[in-house]
Amino acid sequence: MQSLAIRNIRQLDNHNFQIEWMDGATGLYNLNALQKNCPCAKCIDEATGTRRASAPESLMDVRAKNICSVGRYALKITFTSGCSTGIYDYAWLHSLAYEFP
Repeated sequence: MQSLAIRNIRQLDNHNFQIEWMDGATGLYNLNALQKNCPCAKCIDEATGTRRASAPESLMDVRAKNICSVGRYALKITFTSGCSTGIYDYAWLHSLAYEFP
């Protein structure tokens, strides 16, 4: 399998960013949707795989304090809601990407 790499990340506004992948795909990512699908242990029960009741709910004003790479395989997003340990692997993010017309 070919490894995934990011060419460029661009903030579009306070709630959305765009990733240009090295393979030519471009993805538009909404921070609210990513927060709602946060894979961290604070948000997801490891034993059952279900969302914890204490996890931040879908917030309309979710923003990122910071987005940084984790090695060459994932992004870590620190959200204004307090969630900061979720790691979003490139394969999952790339699967959400689509080509802009």
